[in-house]
Amino acid sequence: MQFDVFHSLSRIDDATAPRTDRQVFRDFFAEVAAADRLGYDTIWVAESHFSSEVQKLGPAPVIPHYRGEVGLNCDSLQLGQLILERTKQLGFGTAIMNIVGGNGGPIAAADRVRTLAWLNSLRDLPRRLSIGVAAGRFPYINRPFGIVPRNPAEAERWPEMTGLIFIEALTIFLRLVHGETLASEDLEFNFADGTPYPRRWTFERLKLVPEMTREDWAGMLRIVLGSASPLALAAGFKWADLDVFNLSFTAPAAIETLHADLSSRCVQPRQPWHRSRLPRTVMVFIDHDLDTAMARASACFDTYIEAMRGTAQVPDKAVLMQRALIGTAEGLRQQLAPGARHGFHPDDRLMLWFEFNQANSAAIIDQMARFADQVLPFVNP
Repeated sequence: MQFDVFHSLSRIDDATAPRTDRQVFRDFFAEVAAADRLGYDTIWVAESHFSSEVQKLGPAPVIPHYRGEVGLNCDSLQLGQLILERTKQLGFGTAIMNIVGGNGGPIAAADRVRTLAWLNSLRDLPRRLSIGVAAGRFPYINRPFGIVPRNPAEAERWPEMTGLIFIEALTIFLRLVHGETLASEDLEFNFADGTPYPRRWTFERLKLVPEMTREDWAGMLRIVLGSASPLALAAGFKWADLDVFNLSFTAPAAIETLHADLSSRCVQPRQPWHRSRLPRTVMVFIDHDLDTAMARASACFDTYIEAMRGTAQVPDKAVLMQRALIGTAEGLRQQLAPGARHGFHPDDRLMLWFEFNQANSAAIIDQMARFADQVLPFVNP
């Protein structure tokens, strides 16, 4: 079983001691250093754009009950370079990088990802790069970049339109990042009824530089699709051998169904599907005492449920608690065992979310160390 760390880089003003943005980043880098020292494989970082507090003042607030900034990382690849410079062996992942609007669209995103991969290949010891991509956390992040209906016909079928915008962006991103020469005239998409889809991006023939061979990747770059929609999976796997990102709340049975589907998509000459290619976020609350761990988890989920009230469909608190890893080191070892109710498998890759709705960096690092010292060696003897 492979163990990574996930970090939201959010500022939660409901915390007992609210922090400044600068303190959030200081704490983040302390936790990154701890993850590197403790032997975790990869640090995955969430991405967002623009102040969610300011957005709450508008006519359609997306998270009106969240107090603070839901995400402070607005440039994953610059942040990734800094992480790689400050660590010795830790891999870097984005969860998830916006390739539609927030980063300037798919061409700019591909250009920057390829540059990161090229610079990584020049290192004496290249790191694992896991670039998770999706359409962005909230629509308001994409609107300033022109991702709005351009006429009444687009407005009428906007939900389907936004899905195809992501498919177009994903296709451009994947083909360019893997070294193809591409022009917008090479692309053609249709709505479900067969009507031609009007492209969003128009560009002459492009090829990204510097030139890179498969050997230059050194097997260290993976593109991770941040969507399990059949349309996105079909489009993505047409052009690349993708990994797929999964969220904490997914039921074990649904995970198994997704593994079976992804395995069927990985046909020759691509690599066979492996469970580690479906990294899964998992909230972790570990303590020397079960009651203390349960109380911390309960408070964190209360904060989350209140923040999401009226915004998104959130599972019941009992379901959230059941899917998380909560308890003593011994209890977590039992929860991670094959056949336990969590449904974990020895070949899984887990993104452990220690800082979920927590602001005490010293306590977070203590949990990371407790897990690394008292759980990990027993799970992977």
